[in-house]
Amino acid sequence: MRIKSNRIEDILKFALQELEGIYSENEIKQMTYSLITHFCNIPKTSILANNKQAVLESELLKLNFAIKDLKKEKPLQYIMGYTDFYNIKLNLNHKVLIPRPETEELVDMIIKENKGKKDLKIADFGCGSGAIALSLKNNIPDSEIWAFDIEDNAINQTKENAQALNLDINIEKKDLLKDNFSDYNFDIIVSNPPYVMEKEKSLMRDNVLKHEPHQALFVKDEDPLIFYQAIEKIAQKNLKPKGKIYMEINESLSERTKKVFKDYDTKIIKDLFDKYRFISAEKLT
Repeated sequence: MRIKSNRIEDILKFALQELEGIYSENEIKQMTYSLITHFCNIPKTSILANNKQAVLESELLKLNFAIKDLKKEKPLQYIMGYTDFYNIKLNLNHKVLIPRPETEELVDMIIKENKGKKDLKIADFGCGSGAIALSLKNNIPDSEIWAFDIEDNAINQTKENAQALNLDINIEKKDLLKDNFSDYNFDIIVSNPPYVMEKEKSLMRDNVLKHEPHQALFVKDEDPLIFYQAIEKIAQKNLKPKGKIYMEINESLSERTKKVFKDYDTKIIKDLFDKYRFISAEKLT
């Protein structure tokens, strides 16, 4: 099937026909608007005001391929090569996890609790695209940020985004489970580690399972808290007294995760969808 013409109304009709049954009608419309804005530089307000305007033939070809990619359930952010996160633009040219709205909530919590503080030393374990580390640096500019990841794709993507945003952070390739951490003396440790159990894969959408890096999402059923335990161990020697840990968690493992931080002043916090999604743990000594 081809797009009938290069008018926006026909592009939208084509998208609705091609993607029916995969996404909701509203999802299809919103994704198509985003693609038109991205490839054709037409604002959404202009699209809605005049859907009979035409795009260039070269742009139409890009839109056709993009809609075909959506049909294969490739995430929109990967198609466009970027995502917006907490008022910064993050490139996604490498195979890293797409930052979620819940992670924006985590960042917002940290910023609100620490805005205006000077000379904070903050670690982001499992930095991925650099979303957490760079948004914290952007909003707490006097802080010293360290971003760690084991994956080359994540290290390269974080470096690329730091350069594009002109934000100066420290980026190191390290394995949380094996490498030695000593004498960092952090004020804050933050992480969105893998926490989805393999048995929960059936609950995930195909666009996630087919395209996003599984090592950033899933943990073995028999050892689902392995990264939380590793971070707690690192915090014993590298987090200052009264320093805080902020992490995303698996809702079904919230109480078990809290027990990992039993020697801390620990709170389980709900997200905007009323799910137990975060944990904050203050080191007592």
